[in-house]
Amino acid sequence: MKKKKSPAHELRKWHSLTPADLHNLSAQLIETEVDTHFRSYLINISWSLSMDASIKELTATKICVMSKGTREHFECIRCNYTEKFQSQTMFGNKRWQFHYVGFPVEPEMSYSISAYNLPPANIYEDSPSKSIMLTSPGCKDNVMKHSKSCIEVGSLWNPNITACKIEAEVEVNFTTSSLGTKYTILLCECEKCDVPIERDLTTKINETRTSVRIPVSDQSNNISIQIIPYFAKCEYDCRRHKGTLTTCVQNHSNGTITIDSAGRYVCFILVALFVTVCVIAAIVFFRNHDTKKMFFHRAELQQPVKVLVIYPKEVCFQHTVLAFAEFLHKHCQSDVIIDMWQKRRIAEQGPVQWLAIQKEIADKIIFLSSSSIITECDAVCHKSIGNHKDNSECMFTLAFNLFCSDVKNISSLHKYMVVSFNEINSIDTLPGALNSCPKYCLMKDIDLFCRDLSSSHRQAHGTNRKLVCGWRPSTKCIQTEEYNILCSTISTRSQQQQNMIL
Repeated sequence: MKKKKSPAHELRKWHSLTPADLHNLSAQLIETEVDTHFRSYLINISWSLSMDASIKELTATKICVMSKGTREHFECIRCNYTEKFQSQTMFGNKRWQFHYVGFPVEPEMSYSISAYNLPPANIYEDSPSKSIMLTSPGCKDNVMKHSKSCIEVGSLWNPNITACKIEAEVEVNFTTSSLGTKYTILLCECEKCDVPIERDLTTKINETRTSVRIPVSDQSNNISIQIIPYFAKCEYDCRRHKGTLTTCVQNHSNGTITIDSAGRYVCFILVALFVTVCVIAAIVFFRNHDTKKMFFHRAELQQPVKVLVIYPKEVCFQHTVLAFAEFLHKHCQSDVIIDMWQKRRIAEQGPVQWLAIQKEIADKIIFLSSSSIITECDAVCHKSIGNHKDNSECMFTLAFNLFCSDVKNISSLHKYMVVSFNEINSIDTLPGALNSCPKYCLMKDIDLFCRDLSSSHRQAHGTNRKLVCGWRPSTKCIQTEEYNILCSTISTRSQQQQNMIL
């Protein structure tokens, strides 16, 4: 894109074919941060192209912006398309749409935005174009007041005016600004303010409280106050700040106390109360240090490890997958994710999208390996699970294909684990790409399994907490009799969960 003020060079040529007009032109203000101190708006200009054959003749779109207000400015940009259009629409039969962000915005300005396609219409022919108007907000806008132009006219200055009447005088207190040293104070004794009492004041360039007393009529009680600053950017046309008259606080020893003095006394009292509360809280904290420590420890342990369990069709869902999930949840403080428990979400999102989401939120992904023990268990409960075998095999294949690239990447390998319940032929039942993943035989490698299970959780959540499985490990892989005992402890509840899912 190029910024140009001169006419397009295509205007000097005769064109046998020219593109149609833009289909639509729109603009809106978007917030931008200029640097750490200023914020402002930019104009986001969007346009779409017409759906006809003339799009093949389109080479560029020219956009011009003219500002009107405190100062006038005219600027154009030329947006060249990198290649010829081969179709009238984008993918999905949608119109071609483009946008440009770059025109800065000044407060309280009107912007005339026009755009037309190139090459343009020939001389003496209708030249199609689109035009819109856009008005920027003033310095009272929450974003615009942080712009450099608004700050220079005092948009962030808060004088915090307080005023009170003492007999035949009005005492005015306000905070000066670093933008200027001259201020005019106006006192109006009536609503029309035909003849205001005016007092000019010169201060130092700092942000301190300033006090001035102005004589008024003793009978005047309905007085309004205005402070007009003189800043270099806006001079005598700077924004006025208004205040109201209040009653001064009386003091028997010193006569009067201004509102600011009363505020300081209130502040001192609040600080004293705050210090007292902090001391009491510190005493209670140190007395109950052990109780607090236990509370924070329990709160920290409430954040479980998220584990996604993937299993092939040879693994029995009721006696193996659910038993393993029960073990992870109870003894390893884990939040287990299994496809059978989220059938509705899988149906809504699709299996591939569901797996991609679980991959992002899971701390660990565990592939279960089948074995002869699992096959015997599978024969007992085959009738209760129906056609879940085919679904699990489909989900296993999708998961393996989706996660295969991560498994081959050393930097991502720590997230994946392979778990078996028998050392004999446990590795050969899974695809060869999983051989590079850490492998564990339960319950022989239970200590190593729990330690590695918690390592990724500590890295992901920034905690040094160690995860301890509440299970006494054996010195060998779990045997058939032990495995059947583990299965039987949860078989009744697993059957209830299965019926609820189905």
